[in-house]
Formats: sequence, structure tokens, C-alpha cells
Amino acid sequence: MNKTQTLSIQKKASMLYISRLYILNTNLFVSGTSAFTAKYNKIVLVDDVRFTDVLYNEGNDYNATTGVFTCRIPGIYWFSATIYGSSIGYCYFLLNDKATIYITFHNDIGTVSEVFRLKHGDRLQVGNCSKRMSSDGVTSFSGVLVKADE
Repeated sequence: MNKTQTLSIQKKASMLYISRLYILNTNLFVSGTSAFTAKYNKIVLVDDVRFTDVLYNEGNDYNATTGVFTCRIPGIYWFSATIYGSSIGYCYFLLNDKATIYITFHNDIGTVSEVFRLKHGDRLQVGNCSKRMSSDGVTSFSGVLVKADE
């Protein structure tokens, strides 16, 4: 290895070290990501929706016991819910216990996707349904972090 190659490697290493220190010291570093998909395997009551069959839970931000996603990494998230019911009905995305987005199902199935900007500790779930949902293996709730706040 010649002197120019050695200096080039040392320069790159120094730049990486400085970049890493800057990121860590300015709280821009986010460890991991957040993504989940869960479905339920039983009939769910209208006020107590829990997607108990967790297929994927990167970051463990979704709690199958409560049915609530709790934001660990602030940023922009994309959520989707697919609801199956035996008659016309609706549910909501609940953000911090407040109904935000309406999810309708018409004599079978309804799907909605939405983007939310969440802060650390925000909670999102499906609830306040007008009818019971059927257990069919189709009803699901998913979310993924699209971009972390800087």
C-alpha cells in the first residue's frame, strides 16, 4: 500500500468517526426501525379490538395483548387496516384514544391506509367499531415507520 492509499483510508476513517460523533451528539441517530403486521383469530367485540396473531413485529412496538401500537421512534408512519364483517359497519383508527380515520366494511370487507406523523409515546389502534368483526384470517392491522424525525 502506498502513501496516498494510506492517507485516503485514514481520511475516510476520520470522516466516518466525525460523522458518527455528530450524529450521536445531535440525537439524529435512531436505533432500529418499527414495523408490524397482526391479524386476529377470533371474533372481536366492538370496543375491544385486539389483533392477537402477530406475524411480524420489528421493534416490538405493537402490543397484541392490548391491540395498541405505541410510537417509540418519532416520525412519519404508514398504517393499514383490513376489516371483515358480516354486515355493513365501520371502525376507526384511534390516535391517543381519539377517533381519526373512518374504516368502513360493506357486507364483507373494507380496507383503509393512512399516513400519520407520530411523536414518541403516541398510541394508535383500531376501535370504536359499530359491529362485531368476523374471524376469517383476512382482518389485519399493519404499520411501518416511513421516515424517522431528525
